[in-house]
Amino acid sequence: MKSNIRIAYIALTALVVWFGLCLQFYISTEKYMADGRSFIGAIIQIFSFFTIETNILVAVALTAVLIKPASKWGNFFSRTTVLTAITVYIVIVGLIYNIILRGLWKPEGLFKLTDDLLHSVSPIMFVVLWLFFVPKEKIRWKEIFLWAIFPLVYLVYSLIRGYFTGDYPYNFIDARVISYTQIMINSFFVLLAFLVISAVFIIIGRLLSNNKKT
Repeated sequence: MKSNIRIAYIALTALVVWFGLCLQFYISTEKYMADGRSFIGAIIQIFSFFTIETNILVAVALTAVLIKPASKWGNFFSRTTVLTAITVYIVIVGLIYNIILRGLWKPEGLFKLTDDLLHSVSPIMFVVLWLFFVPKEKIRWKEIFLWAIFPLVYLVYSLIRGYFTGDYPYNFIDARVISYTQIMINSFFVLLAFLVISAVFIIIGRLLSNNKKT
């Protein structure tokens, strides 16, 4: 019974995230092209947001676990440490957007729908999935440093791309309006939040693992 509920919940979460992503790509591509970008330029711009990359990671992971759990990718994405890392990434997406970025623009219509799906619904659903359907084990503390590679690579990519194109995905790393010193300060606090949230999930996982054994 629990297995069926798990499968159903994973399927529901995957469908919600895939729907949000497909809709986001459709409406954003149309808007960017209307603003003068090429189709390829629009796609690259959309892919340059951490929100999009992380939600794609969520959708791909859940799809692999759901459709081919015994495959190479299914086994990889079924690992507790991998699912915990993805949980941290999507929680960061939700927190940064809802605390820092939400008030900077007022999306309407379908843009508001995708905004809520990818920044609020997706993080909440994935955290629930992690809490109730991901096996808990003692994750090694050094895993945090491996988890940090993805956001650090993203930061470097965003700054390099922004330097050459003038396109920065988020205002707190926009070198056109703030100094690189301020960008490093902002990035430090984001990294600190990432480390704290990672530690919280590791501690929760360890506590739940211990309770299960007792």
